[in-house]
Parts: sequence; C-alpha cells; structure tokens
Amino acid sequence: MGKQIIISVGREFGSGGHEIAERLAKHYNIPLYDKEIFEHVEEKGSISADVAKYFDEKPVGAMFYPMSMDGVYLPLEQTVANHIFDFIRTKGDTEKQSFVIVGRCAEYILQDNPNMISLFILGDREAKIKRVMEKYNLDEKGALNKMKKADKMRKTYHNFYADGKWGDSRCYDLCVNSSTLGIDKTLETLIAYIDASMRDR
Repeated sequence: MGKQIIISVGREFGSGGHEIAERLAKHYNIPLYDKEIFEHVEEKGSISADVAKYFDEKPVGAMFYPMSMDGVYLPLEQTVANHIFDFIRTKGDTEKQSFVIVGRCAEYILQDNPNMISLFILGDREAKIKRVMEKYNLDEKGALNKMKKADKMRKTYHNFYADGKWGDSRCYDLCVNSSTLGIDKTLETLIAYIDASMRDR
C-alpha cells in the first residue's frame, strides 16, 4: 500500500475482534502486530518474550519489582506496557508503517496519527458465550467466567494508561456489534468504512 494505514482494533472477549483484525490485515496485505510485540520487548534486553506475554494487557499490581527506568522502580506489568507502547509508536510514528494492531491502548497511543482508524468490536452476551464455549471447549458457566475475567483485565489495563474509557464509543472512530451481522458481514462493513474514511484523509 502507498498511503499509511493503521487499524486499531479494541474488542470485547468473545466478540470475534481478533478474527476480524486478522482478516483486515489479510485484506489490506499489512502486518497484524500481536505476538510479534513480545519479541520486541525481549529485544529491549530486560524481559523475556514469555514473561512479556504473561504480563501483556495485565493491570498494574501492588507488588514492585527491581526493574529500573531512569532511576524509578516500576511494576513489571508497567515495564512491559511501556515497551509495548514504544513498539507501537516506533512502527506508527517513526517508521510510518501500515499495520493492524489488537488492543494495547493503540487508539490512545497513536491518537495524533492522522492515518489511524480506531475500531471497537463488541457483541451480544449470548453470542459471545457461544463463541467462547466453542473456541475453548468450555461449558456455559466456564465461558462466562473466562469472558468476564478477560474483559475486566482489559478494561482495568486500558483505563489505567489511556485518557478515554475502554469501550466508550466517543474514544473510537467506529464501534460495531459483530452479533448483529455476523463476522463476515461485519468485516465487509468495516472495510467499506475504512476505505471511505481513508479517501477523505
């Protein structure tokens, strides 16, 4: 692609947001940054990719670790988050790359980039539970608990680092309920919106 395009995808657990992000990346033939971020954190030299993955999108806890940044000791969760935010800024603002990124406050980190389109994918409760049951081989209660725990962590993480609130429609260019049209039609709608939006930028 010639012009830079960054697609930030926030999502509720079980909404199909990650699948939509993967298919958007494939459609526009641009990278999807997700697991690759952990390799970048490891390259910083202080945290392994496995540790970064474990603390990814985790709220800051009460315990502090001997991890110094400019003489200030930070929780490990925050150190990982800082490295991830640095990765996002580098790819989006310094290297001017085009990419799709899932979560990680990207719509806030890159809010001043004119080529960034921010999406939030939500879904109806029953549809999300069904998807989580099928994907993780859980019963309804297990799926609901997993969904609630994941969304609580994402919300707490996001609201700690970003000015806007997780899932608040005012913080995104477009919020879509994937349960209304299904994944395929939701994807078509998003592509039409992104194409129209980028023509005006």
